[in-house]
Parts: sequence; structure tokens; C-alpha cells
Amino acid sequence: MNEDRLGEGKPPGFPSSQDPESLRASDVSQQEVSMRYAAMLLVIVVSLPVSAQESRATVRGTVTDPHGAVIINATCILRDRRSGLELSALTDNEGTFVFTVRPGAYRLTVARSGFATETRDITVAAADTLSVDIALRPAPISEQVIVVSGSRQEELRESSTVAVGVISRDAIRDTGYERVGDVLAEQPGILVRPIARLAASGVAGEQIQGIDSRQVLVLLDGLPLVGARGIKSGIINLNRQSVGRLDRIEVVKGASSALYGSDAIGGVINLITREPRSPLEGDVVISGGSLGTFDARGGMGFASGKLSGYVEAERHRASEYDLTPTTFDTTGPRFHRNDLLLKLKYELTPRLALSVLGNAYRHVERGRSIGEQGPQSSATTDSMQNYALTADLSLSPLTRLTLRGYFARYDERSEIDVIALPATIDSVANLNERYVRGEAVAEQVIGQHQLLQGGIEWSQDQYRGFNRVLGDNAGQQIRMTDIWLQDRLALHDRLVLTLGGRYHAHSRYGSHAVPRVGALFRLTGSVRVRASFGRGFRAPDLGQLYFRFFNPTNLYQVIGNPNLRPETSRTFQLGADYSRRWFRFGVNVFRNDVWNLIDTQLIGRPSTPEQLRAIMAQFGIDPGFSPALNRLLFFYRNLANIRTSGLEADAEWSLPRGFGIAGAYTYLDARDRQTGLYLAQRHRHQGFVKLSWADERLGLRLNLRGTFFSRWWLSPTSRAEGYQIWDLYAAKRLRTGVEVFAAVDNLWDSTDPKLRLTPPAFDRADPGRTLRVGLRLSWPRAR
Repeated sequence: MNEDRLGEGKPPGFPSSQDPESLRASDVSQQEVSMRYAAMLLVIVVSLPVSAQESRATVRGTVTDPHGAVIINATCILRDRRSGLELSALTDNEGTFVFTVRPGAYRLTVARSGFATETRDITVAAADTLSVDIALRPAPISEQVIVVSGSRQEELRESSTVAVGVISRDAIRDTGYERVGDVLAEQPGILVRPIARLAASGVAGEQIQGIDSRQVLVLLDGLPLVGARGIKSGIINLNRQSVGRLDRIEVVKGASSALYGSDAIGGVINLITREPRSPLEGDVVISGGSLGTFDARGGMGFASGKLSGYVEAERHRASEYDLTPTTFDTTGPRFHRNDLLLKLKYELTPRLALSVLGNAYRHVERGRSIGEQGPQSSATTDSMQNYALTADLSLSPLTRLTLRGYFARYDERSEIDVIALPATIDSVANLNERYVRGEAVAEQVIGQHQLLQGGIEWSQDQYRGFNRVLGDNAGQQIRMTDIWLQDRLALHDRLVLTLGGRYHAHSRYGSHAVPRVGALFRLTGSVRVRASFGRGFRAPDLGQLYFRFFNPTNLYQVIGNPNLRPETSRTFQLGADYSRRWFRFGVNVFRNDVWNLIDTQLIGRPSTPEQLRAIMAQFGIDPGFSPALNRLLFFYRNLANIRTSGLEADAEWSLPRGFGIAGAYTYLDARDRQTGLYLAQRHRHQGFVKLSWADERLGLRLNLRGTFFSRWWLSPTSRAEGYQIWDLYAAKRLRTGVEVFAAVDNLWDSTDPKLRLTPPAFDRADPGRTLRVGLRLSWPRAR
């Protein structure tokens, strides 16, 4: 079959998107059937045989630091040395772990962020109870890493069948950054292009292997963040996500819809929040610097008996800045933001634990621009809240069940005040999103070679708002029901195969199924080869379907398209990595294909009713959108089939005397499959290098980091010059738990060369060299 033709028509398994009423009419019955199948699936998964009659052995132990203080929430991985099957557990509030296993030989690996991983080979006989106590040491630069995003369960990164990129808490700390977007900008294969890089409250979105942020799913502890996708430039704004609360950031590249559902056709970014690792710990970080930036945050974790938790509060602000001071408008508006996170976990019984998550921010920004009626000021307030309740139930030593309920809301209000018309607010718009989700996930170990996972998910998303959504405050909504399965087969100690798939039922677009397969082959103890294939599916979000925006500033309007077709994708990934205790090298080749890519297109500027009627008839625009005359008209359409392919390589090397070097390189070929043109806003070459030095005795840490970008297309006829950004970071410990730090970002003051033109202009909003200094306090305390 011709691949180009595959994306031109209706995707297989979908009813016609031109007949939405028939879809709505069958919605109720379809959801009922889906839920019946889902319930049957869950019963099957949790009812699989547990082989209770077979003799068992017990492996238990306690994890401590070098001073004997227990370490809470350490991840313990027990691997069968014959079959390769892995089981995982977390240490409890007493620092203990327990495994119930079949007799045999195993490898026990214990890991916790900030500590070096410890490994023990053990053998247990039938009815034995083996005690293994482990003391973790402070981590070297290169350490084994625990990840969860590759398979939705905790595992060693080296054991995952898909490549998972990880940014550890220590790596985040040693950038001095406060926002997720800034940290991700230094990672291989990821491009973050904010409207304004530092003081930016403007939108910051990411690309993964050349796939735009519209097709990338952003999660917090495995749950989707909300932000009115399709309306706020189609993305989750990474400038609203703080790093202070995070233990690590995980990135999965390529189509991941089989595991994570719609929106994950280009990859997944999972923000993993902190867990307490000692009975009482906390930190306070205060910093400030150029552009009026000020950041203050404080967090505290605790664990006492059956109760543990973590809480963090933050305050961030920055002044406006202007790259073109001869004009009235500003490049980056001034802003302030408050953040709050609360996590609690209570162990009702040894087999049942309840967890609560609450997360919120409120962001206010003000800026200046030139509008239709002259100079004007604008103010935007947006806020987000999300809450989750989770029940973790151990039905048996080899069977787990997780139930989770989730609610999230996003609210935004925008005001514009024309300077020449004082005493009144001249334009107001608001936007509200409400998202509800429930899910059940089961895990079952089958024999010595198989781990089966399955889940049921139901969600409802609703948008409403004046001058934002068709129907204004009446709103629009969609519902989705998903069933997914994943089978991890340890075929041999050296070979692991993962097979999975997802059935997705959408209230507007019917049903669709996507597969996923991954394989890991251990050539030696240090060399691993991975290969994976997956398909992705993404239904248009509510913003793309029903967006209705009349811009009062720049004479344009944007309207949605209820007749959009879903986007589909496929991904191939093949990679290998080599690791020793002080060195790691990885390489990956990839290809991603996306069909029916959705984007906005300028379709005209009607100046008469006749011209407007002709445009509406040509493109099938619903009269309910009421487009206006004498304005540029942008319309969501399925515009292109694209392909991105390339190579990624990265390495880390820990040298003697505290020195370290790390680097990464990405080659990207991103093209429109129909025209052959290179896609805009992509760099063919991208690199990163980091030189570091640390002396524990002196309490010093230094690093110099550089990111490199080749020339990039702005449009089919216009290119922007390549550039490089160098950042310097230093920290000095004054006493135990007290350190000062300083960072110089954009050390060589790189700015857009177009700023030197008359009149000045720019394609990238880097404000030039900036300086930050700060104080960090921390106080872990042992029992």
C-alpha cells in the first residue's frame, strides 16, 4: 500500500467525521459495551492463577544510609537470574522491604536518588527467610537510575525495553533553573522554544525528535496535566511547571499511545514528584538576579509510623523586558506565580495504602502591545488545580491492584485596556477546563517468565469560555474509555520482550486500537540493545474542534473545525547502550511518521459578506462560529503527513579527582512527506556538552554547559542563523545543610543578529546574559 495515500483518507476503524450526529447517537451504547468489556478484562487479570500451592521463600531487609539512618521509598528490584523476570518494591517508613518468591538465584538491586546503587547476588531455598540489609553510599556522577515511564512500573533504566531519558534531581539542581522548560532545553532530541526564555511567561512548548508539543503528553506522577490544549497554542505550557517539587523528569520518545492513550503519539514527558527518604527532611531555596527575577520555595517531607507526606510552597516573579526598546510593546511581560504541592500516604494495612495528591498554581502577567486602536496594556490570570486519590492494594505477593480517581481544572481570564480609552476595560475573555478521570490497573506475575499488566480508564474533558469556545459558557465536552494490556515476557536472562496494545473509544470519533512491541537484548553485562515499534492515535482536542477566538489586538481570528480527522502515527526506535560504573554511552536511531497532522492555516481575509460566504462554503465552516469581516482568518485543518528520522547519541564520563564530562548530539531530518520540504522550527543538528568538577571536602561544585543549534527554517523561503548558548553554575557549601550558588546564563551574551538591524527584529527571544545568585538550606534528620 502506498504510505502517502494511507494518511489521505479516513483512518481504519473510524466512522465518518462528517456525520457527528450519528456518532453522538451511538455514544451511550458504545460506552456501555466498552465498560462491560473493561470490567471483564479486569476480572480476568486479577483472577489469574497465583500458583499458591508452590513452595515460596521470603527475602526481606532494611535499607540505610552510611550513618545507619533508614532510607524511605528506596526502590528494590529483584531479578530472577535464570529467567530475567524482575519484581519491584519500595521500602516502607521503617526502611524495610519484603519479597515473596519461588526458590532460586536472584540479583537484588537497591536504588534511591542521591545514592549509589547497590547490587547483591542471593540464593534462597524453599521456605527460607533471607535477611539482606543494605547501606547506600552517596552517588557518583554516573549511577543506575530507576524509571517508571517505560512500562508504568518501577524498573532499572537498563532493564527497560524502550529508551527512557532521565534528568535526576541533582542534575536539575546543578542548572540553577526553576522551570521545567529550561531544564529540558539541554536534553538530546528535545527542543524547547519559548516565546521568552527566562522572564517568559509566554508559552514554552517542546519538540521530541521533531514532533511538536501538540502530539506530546505531559504527565505529573503519571496523570495528565491540563492547560486547555488546542487553545493555548495547542500545548501544555512548560513555563508554568516548577522543578522544585520534582525528584526527576522522565522522557519517552516516539509513539506511546498503547501505554498512555491519546496525545502520546510523539512521546511522553513524566514529571515525578519528590517522596520523603528520611523521617524528617526539608529545604528552602531563595534566589534572585537579572530581569527582576525572584524565586523562593520551601518543602518538607516526613514519615512517621504509617503516615508519610511531602509539602512544598513556592513564589516566583520577574519584571518585563524588551528586546526592542524603541517600540511601545514588551518582549516578555512581568509576572508573579504561586505554587503549592501536597502529598500524603497512609498504610491502612500491610496490603492496602491510600495516597492523596494536591497540586496548584496561580499565575498573573502584565504586558504592553500595539493593537488596532493603538498602544494597549494586557493582564492575564491563569490557574490550575489537580487532585488525585489512589488506593494501592496487594491482593497477593504476586498480584497488585491500583485504583485512582483524578480531577483537574484550568481557569484563565484575559483583559485588554486601550491606553487612549481610559477608565474602562476594553476587552475581556475567559476560559475554563474541567477534566475528570478514573482508572483501575492490575499487575499479575505468571510463573517465572511473565508479568501481565492491564488497565481500564474513563475520562471526561470539558471546555467553556467567552471568546474562546464555540457556544461560549455553554461549553463543549468529550468522553473517552480505554482498555490496555501489556505483557512482559522474560524469554531468557538476556532477552526480554514486551507486547502491548490499547483499545480506545472516543465519544466523537468511535473506536481505535494501537499496538506496541519492544525488545531488550543483553549482549553482555554492560552492553544492551533495544528495539521498539508502536502506533499512535490522537483525536483532535476540544480546542482544535471548537476554538473561536476574535483577537482584539492584531486583526486576526482563529476558529476550530468540527470535521477534523484524527492524527495517527507510527514509530521505530533502535538503540544500544554501554555502561560501566563510571561511564555510559548510548546511541539511538529513530523514524516517526504522522498522518493527518492538524495545524492552523490562513485561508483568507474576507472584506465583504459575499467573500465570507464563499470561504465558509469552500472549507465547510459552521455558521455558528460567526467569523468577522476585515480580519485574517485562521482555520484548523488536517494539513500534512510528516516524517522525522535521525540519530541521537549521548555519553557521560566520571573522571578522577571529581571531574566529569557529558555530551549529546542529535541529527534530525524532518520533512513534509507530500512536498519534501524541511519542516519549519526544526534544527538539523543539535548538541550539548557539560564539563563539571566537584570536591566534597571543599564543598564545591562547578559546571559549564553549552547547547548548540544549527540553522533552522522559519518558513519554506526563510532561514534563521544557528547559535550556541553557554551557561555557568557554581555552588559552595558553607556548613552542613547550607550552601550558596550562582549562575551566569548565556555567558557570551548570544542574541538574535536581527536585533542589530534597523529597525530591529528577532526570531528568538533570548534576552542575553543574565545572572542569578541564591541560598539553599536543607535539613535531613535521622531518628
